[in-house]
Amino acid sequence: MKDFEIIDSKPAVHFPDLDLIAIADLHLGLEASMNSRGHYIPEFQLDDLLEELELLQEETGSERILINGDLKNQFSTSYSEKREIGELLDFLNERFDDIIIIEGNHDTFIEDTVEDRGLRILESYSEDGFLFVHGHEEVEEEFETLVIGHEHPALALEDEIGVTEKVSCLLHGETERGEIFVLPAFSKISNGSEVNRMDEKELLSPILRKTGLDSFEAIAVSREGGVYEFGKLHNL
Repeated sequence: MKDFEIIDSKPAVHFPDLDLIAIADLHLGLEASMNSRGHYIPEFQLDDLLEELELLQEETGSERILINGDLKNQFSTSYSEKREIGELLDFLNERFDDIIIIEGNHDTFIEDTVEDRGLRILESYSEDGFLFVHGHEEVEEEFETLVIGHEHPALALEDEIGVTEKVSCLLHGETERGEIFVLPAFSKISNGSEVNRMDEKELLSPILRKTGLDSFEAIAVSREGGVYEFGKLHNL
């Protein structure tokens, strides 16, 4: 297994071999999208995420960050999304020397906003045996370690009186093709896939539907509750 760190119970992974912070599935603009459908959600997410990113950099000392897809939420692009993407990228440009953005299935119509900040969107990124893709499409390339997002993995945990709580998690395991990491969603309000209750054919990522989850271990990552290792997913 490649070395990795979860910093301060945040749904992000630091890979020391690359000195790289990896996050996925921010879904900026989600509050505005929900508000337009009649659900009042205060627009707090961006400010909170910026504080967390600053903390992650302070804790790791890393000058590199990779966003592994779904920077924004809507398949179209709203004014609110463009504004929040611009604020996020300006923040990252001030603090990081290397910013890598992988295209997710939600990341439509943002090229101008990204390129105006001197950045670009990639379909994939590879370095030293690592391959980063969002995870919404099959992967034909060979890899030692694959890092994806897209799935928003979460665990449904039930207590002794039957109350269920859903907690984001990191999945990682060895497969026939190589090691795979599935990043938790960095968004604070997007829904998660309850991977310990789902049939494999229900998984969002075709990569995971093909490999299955029997070999994967689950690490719960709760901003409020901390980090807990649960072992093999099939035992839960």
